[in-house]
Amino acid sequence: MGEKIKILIVDDEPVIRSLFQDLLTDEGYEVESANNGQEAVDKVKQKKFDISFMDVHMPVMNGLEALIEMKKIQPELMIVMTDSYPDKLVVETEKKGALTCIHKPFNIKEILDLIQNSVGKKEA
Repeated sequence: MGEKIKILIVDDEPVIRSLFQDLLTDEGYEVESANNGQEAVDKVKQKKFDISFMDVHMPVMNGLEALIEMKKIQPELMIVMTDSYPDKLVVETEKKGALTCIHKPFNIKEILDLIQNSVGKKEA
């Protein structure tokens, strides 16, 4: 059996972080969270993650800024953006290397399929 898939959840809403953490931990993934982009960048400097789910709109450092910094540190990191309302920032994140953007409220199956289809292939 390979190593657990490591997931970083980045969202300024505690309830979203908690939901993601509980769901993905129950699925057997190793999950950490950050409450803003700067905290996410700091975590990526310290540890290697396979995939990150990151909110576009956050205080301190938004998702686009964090994506750019995180990709400099771990170019192979897959980053899925999350948002409540699509806007220009979402389009920019995809241009800068985000895997995709999923919209709140989330579909649990969509999240699990996304992990399996992108990171799961690495483990095979």
